[in-house]
Amino acid sequence: MKLNLKDWPLIVFTVLVQTAVGSFIFLFGLLVINRRHLGQFGSAWLFPWLFRPALDLLLLMGLSLLISLFHLGRPSAAYLAVVNLKTSWLSREILAACLFFAGLLVLTISIFFGLPLTILLLISCLDMLVGLALIFIMSKIYRLPAVPAWNSCRTTLSFYLTALLTGAGFLALVGPPLFEAWPEGRLQLTVILQITLLISLIYIILLDQVTGLFSLKNEIEPEKFSELKKISTIRVLLLILALLASFYVFWPAGSVWLQGYFWPVLILILIIIEELIGRTVFFNLYSRLGV
Repeated sequence: MKLNLKDWPLIVFTVLVQTAVGSFIFLFGLLVINRRHLGQFGSAWLFPWLFRPALDLLLLMGLSLLISLFHLGRPSAAYLAVVNLKTSWLSREILAACLFFAGLLVLTISIFFGLPLTILLLISCLDMLVGLALIFIMSKIYRLPAVPAWNSCRTTLSFYLTALLTGAGFLALVGPPLFEAWPEGRLQLTVILQITLLISLIYIILLDQVTGLFSLKNEIEPEKFSELKKISTIRVLLLILALLASFYVFWPAGSVWLQGYFWPVLILILIIIEELIGRTVFFNLYSRLGV
């Protein structure tokens, strides 16, 4: 299976952005769930635990924006990409990505200066809405009428699912300092991770393969279809391995699994490889009508 090298920055950009948005959604959700427990100690007490995850998400989003420049013919003219907001989903994507990055920056600075939890939650809520809109906008770029394999609600659904899956995996890696604030957060995030892994498995098997890839069998060359089918099977195996690894939390001494890095790193690597493979398959399904 071949992929144009110029598409790799785009693939990495979309996966990293969705990872940042998904991680932020779960971080915000955990803050809301545990706000009473956290609020009683005051914002100054929150700083050592909230600052690092927020900074990690900020750096991840900044890295994704930097990588996106490599997909442009003239990176120095990147600012011109936002001049066509009325008709271009690409311009809207760039604006939304910059706004989401700005929201993360404001949140990180607010945590650094110890602003009240209520303000942090308000900033987080607004930025979460921007993040959700960003993923929708990203999916609209690819839902082209001239590309039947992309022009489906599966594209939008898969982008949101990628955000939730990679987001849970990334937060499990950067979250240990945060979980010192409330130990039950480890179990909460682990359950979220396992649920998203299970949903992703069901989605790949039923939607990506049965009603997605297999429905395009007559429109794809036999060799290419066979290769894509094999690669989709690899995605399933990777997710199964990640799901099995996540159950370590229920084994003896497993309650401290997030205090180390081996299992979170392993799970995140399996998820990221699976998602990069999935996005590669997605780009290989490109075929314009009339061409």
